[in-house]
Amino acid sequence: MLPRPMTAGDFTCLCCGSRLELKLEELKIGENRGVCPMCSEPFCLRINSDDMAGLIDAEEQLSRH
Repeated sequence: MLPRPMTAGDFTCLCCGSRLELKLEELKIGENRGVCPMCSEPFCLRINSDDMAGLIDAEEQLSRH
């Protein structure tokens, strides 16, 4: 169980574990590619419409607190 819903900023690099520093407004449905800011390894996130709805809800909940 997570202490709170996952936000865009919670995504981490599978190689080094650093946060990818993603922002919700930068993400789109489908493939999201980039490189880790710490180790420069490429990443690919596949986000579907349900995932995006969950991220939007999490960001809204976070902004209310």
